[in-house]
Order: sequence, then C-alpha cells, then structure tokens
Amino acid sequence: MTNQRLRIAVLHGGPSSEHDISVWSSRGVLQTLREAGHETIAVFVDRSGRWHLAPLGDSGVVVGEGVDFLNAIGSLRGHVDLCFLGFHGNYGEDGKVQAVLELAGLRYTGSGVMASALAMDKTVARRVYAGVGLPIAGAMELSTAGLGTPGAAQVAARKLIAGLGLPVVVKVPTGGSSVGVEIPRDEEALVASLLRLGADAPTLLCEQFVSGVEITAAVLERDDGSLESLPIVEIVPKSAFFDYESKYQTGGSEEIVPARISAEATAQAQRNGVMAHRALGCAGYSRTDQILRPDGSLVLLETNTLPGLTPASLLPKAAGAVDLSYSALLDRVIAAGLRTER
Repeated sequence: MTNQRLRIAVLHGGPSSEHDISVWSSRGVLQTLREAGHETIAVFVDRSGRWHLAPLGDSGVVVGEGVDFLNAIGSLRGHVDLCFLGFHGNYGEDGKVQAVLELAGLRYTGSGVMASALAMDKTVARRVYAGVGLPIAGAMELSTAGLGTPGAAQVAARKLIAGLGLPVVVKVPTGGSSVGVEIPRDEEALVASLLRLGADAPTLLCEQFVSGVEITAAVLERDDGSLESLPIVEIVPKSAFFDYESKYQTGGSEEIVPARISAEATAQAQRNGVMAHRALGCAGYSRTDQILRPDGSLVLLETNTLPGLTPASLLPKAAGAVDLSYSALLDRVIAAGLRTER
C-alpha cells in the first residue's frame, strides 16, 4: 500500500438489510490497513443508527451506548485523513452519509452524493442508462398504493403478465445484494411477490426476465484518474439466480474469471461498465452487473457504487485476475478518495 501513513476511519454497519455484509467486508479492510501501518478507527453503526468509534477495535465493535451521527462526525472532523466507506445498501450507499461527510469537510472513498443516489435507485438508474444508449430490459413501474389486497394484487399481476410475460423480476428499487428481489414464474406467485415486497415499499420495479450468462464488469480508477476495466467475472449461481445466499454463502455460486465469453462480448461488457460508471458520475470504483443473452447481446442490471470487499466478493476476484492484490486494491480506492474533489 501507499508509503504515506494515514489516519483512516472505516465506516460500516448501519440499519440496512446488508448490515452483516458490511461488517464482514470491513473486517478485512481494517486488518489490511493496520498491517500496512495506517492508524485506523473502526466506526460501527448499529442497527438502531447509533455510531460506535473504536480506535483499536475490529469491525462491529459496540462502544457503550454509542453516539448520534452528529457527535460521531464531530469526533472524526479534523482527526482523520479519510473515511473509508464500508457500508452497503440503503444506509451509506445511497448518498445520505456522503452528504453529511461533505458538509463536515471529510474526505471519503467511492462515489459522491448524486452518483450514489442515482445508482441506488434502480428505477432512476435505468433512465440514466437509457439516456446514454445502454441496453436495459423491458420494465413497468408499479405504485404499491392500494396494492394491499389479493384482489388488487391480482389485477396488477395480470397487467404485468400482459406487458412483460412470465417470469417477471420484481424488485424493491432501492434494495441491494439481491435483497428485495423475487422472480415469480406464475400468476399466483406473482401476486404473492407483489403483496410481500410491496408491503414496505412505495413502488416496485417489475422487469422482463432475461435469460443468459450473468457477468459483472468492475471499473477502477488509476492513479492518473483514468479508468481501468478489470476482467469480466462470470457468475454461476447454484440457486435460481444470484441471490443473497449465492453471493455470500460458501459454495453458493461459482465465480469464473475471466468469464467464459467471447472476446467481443468481453470488450462490450467492459465498455458498458465504463459507460455506466461515467453516466452515473461514479468515482473511485464501481461494478456493473449484466446478462449476456444467447444471441450475444447484453442487458444491464445495476451498478454498485460500493462493491463488496469480502473474500467472496466479485471485485477482489476481478482484481486478483490481473495480479492486483487485496492490499493494492484498497490502495487504489484510497488514492482515488484522497484526490477526488467533491
């Protein structure tokens, strides 16, 4: 890693469906930074939203009752060189924490407020993709107002089937790690999905199911600010799709890098990843998930602005394929965070 010894706060946890993954990711980040000689503070946000600052602690360490975020930010302000964002999901990856850090004058890793918010909302991200000509699946946006009864859900389901066919991919637009994603394959299952996912979400994104090879394209900033496309990773889930368990449970999926796809498809997938990164305004690094159809065409699924950094995560595997160690990967992420003007 960089020879410069830095004071780095690793922010993680939070009241998100991806709380546990954030804690797991940050454990490796903290250990690697400390081994490199950096001074670190583990900043754990518990599920209730209380912040716990542990200068010598591991990820997930609770310090007393914790403090509110204003006191936590005040403690960090002027005392750290950088905040390393280890959050995932709709707390810390959606732009809100980024906004607070910017107001406090604290530097941080990853994308800024607008890019984080755009990418986190899959419905809005689709509009950005379409605006620059990136390929997306057919979809319908569904308000969940008045959708709380089986009869209303059945009417909605029939409209979706008429417009998109079966199966349908039903998503909570601001979910992550495939949390809040279901693929019902008949009308009865679709009704159940609409009732279940719509109970706690104002809208649902319903997409046409696209079959093919699941791949992901990671983008990483070089030291001069230019973008590097890492090797494409092919994902072979053991379940019906690359869900939460497939992503994070040992043996839940097989990740093959480089992907077993043509050179032409590889190049196009990498171009799509860079285009998505730029269109959303991402910074530092990102990872764009795609489907390669049997006819050779590609469809974008989503862009992750804070990709996972666990041993099972896709970004470290893509980096490793070009002999970029975990430590060197973090070094690149940190360097980008230090030079990015917000």
